[in-house]
Amino acid sequence: MRSWIKSFVIVTSLLLVSCIPPPLSSNSESTNISPDLFKTSGESVEVQSVLGEAFEVLDASNLSVAEQRARRSAVKVRSMLAGGHGSGTYMIASGRRVVVTAAHVVRSESVMAIDGRDDETVVGRVVFVDYVNDIAFLVVPEMKTRTAVKYRPFKSYDERLIGAHLTYTGFPSHHNLLTIRGYVAALEHEMIVTNMFGWFGASGSGVFDNHGRLIGVVSGIDIGNIGIRIPLDSIVWVAPMSTIDHEMIKIRIKSAERIDTINAFPGAAAPRRGAPNPR
Repeated sequence: MRSWIKSFVIVTSLLLVSCIPPPLSSNSESTNISPDLFKTSGESVEVQSVLGEAFEVLDASNLSVAEQRARRSAVKVRSMLAGGHGSGTYMIASGRRVVVTAAHVVRSESVMAIDGRDDETVVGRVVFVDYVNDIAFLVVPEMKTRTAVKYRPFKSYDERLIGAHLTYTGFPSHHNLLTIRGYVAALEHEMIVTNMFGWFGASGSGVFDNHGRLIGVVSGIDIGNIGIRIPLDSIVWVAPMSTIDHEMIKIRIKSAERIDTINAFPGAAAPRRGAPNPR
């Protein structure tokens, strides 16, 4: 009788163990996967049960959460007067919808065309421009084809930034929604120097860290001496969010007049200019 009970306990224990969800691999790539990432396509991930049976989990995205959000919020910022375009990020700040971009993208204009996806275009009203630090804010109406991310500026500027991994999504040249990766290489002249791809039209793209914090915006490309070819992994200058007057931005955003949606603009013109020479 005792032998029968012992066998029953052993079999029951094995059945219970086989029902326990198998652990994911202990490597860093597996432990960093978020459940939200399984909603998009990419390479599938396989895990094994304790009995060695492999089964397929839903496809995991090749993009991090920060990169996915950057892609959904990236917009093209287009001049309605002089032609050319830059990039920007559609965000929620101080209870309003805004686009953050570079000051040299808006130049001295008071309104800009903001292009989303599927031919959606709205008008953005310039409410804050800091030409010294090369950052600008526009208040915009709600966009249907873009998803606004929360404005979370990273306000520190010190050596701890060196080596931080970054990402941005923008519209360099004639390209359509490129997601770029890189890292902080140095801090110089109150700017963030990064090692990542950049080109005309990418200016103003929001640069995020792995935690989704807005580090700054793409400001310029260091091309060295004129006539020397630029490698794909370029030195890109990023204007840091730590240098601007955040209280003034909040006041300007809250006091901005309402602007309605307009969807009658032509397509974006070819870029005619890029970032100014870094200071």
